[in-house]
Amino acid sequence: MSVQFNRVELTAVAAKTEQFPQRSLPEVIMVGRSNVGKSTLLNALCRNKNLARTSQTPGKTQLVFFFTVDDSFYLVDLPGYGFAQTSRRSEEKFSRVTDQYFNQERQRAAVLLLLDIRRGFGDLDWQMADFLDFYHIPWQVVLTKADKLSRSKQNDARFKVISELKKRREVLGDASCHFDTPIMVSAIQANDSGMAELRRFISSVV
Repeated sequence: MSVQFNRVELTAVAAKTEQFPQRSLPEVIMVGRSNVGKSTLLNALCRNKNLARTSQTPGKTQLVFFFTVDDSFYLVDLPGYGFAQTSRRSEEKFSRVTDQYFNQERQRAAVLLLLDIRRGFGDLDWQMADFLDFYHIPWQVVLTKADKLSRSKQNDARFKVISELKKRREVLGDASCHFDTPIMVSAIQANDSGMAELRRFISSVV
C-alpha cells in the first residue's frame, strides 16, 4: 500500500479502553520518552502543523490519540514515558492507559520507537523494547531532532544505535522484533529525506 497522508483525521481521544475505536484497521503506534518530539513529528509526518498539540511540559498528556490516515490505518500516539508530575513512584512505569492499550487485542502493524538522537537509548527505552519483543510486536527506531546535531555527529549517533541494535539481534536472534536500521528525521527541516523514508516504511507495513 502506498500511503499519501492526504487525509488525516483525529478519530478518538482515549483515557481508558472503552474509548478506543473499535473499527478494525492496521495500527502504527508512536512511543517514546516525554519531550522526545512525538507531536512535532506527527504534525510533520502528516503535513499539518496543527494536527497534534505540542507541549513544553513533559508528561502533561496521559491520553491516547487515534488518527485515521487515508481511511486505511490508524496512527496511534501513546503518552510519553519517563516523567511524572504527580508522583515520583510513577516515574519508572508506563502510563495506565498505555498498559491498557497493549493489553487489548488490536491489529498492530508496527511500533515507532522514538529516540532523541542526542541521547539514544535510555533504560526506559530498553524496557519498552523488551516489552515489545515479549509480545512479538515489530518495532522501528526513529531518531528525532536530527537538526540539533552536525552531520558528523548525526552519523556517529546513528551508527551507535545501529551497533546496539546489532548486538541485541546477536543476543536475542529472532526473538527480537526490531528493524535493524534506524530512520533519522528532522521534523522542522523542509524536504527532510528522513520523513520521506518514514512514510515509505509506514506504507510497507500497513
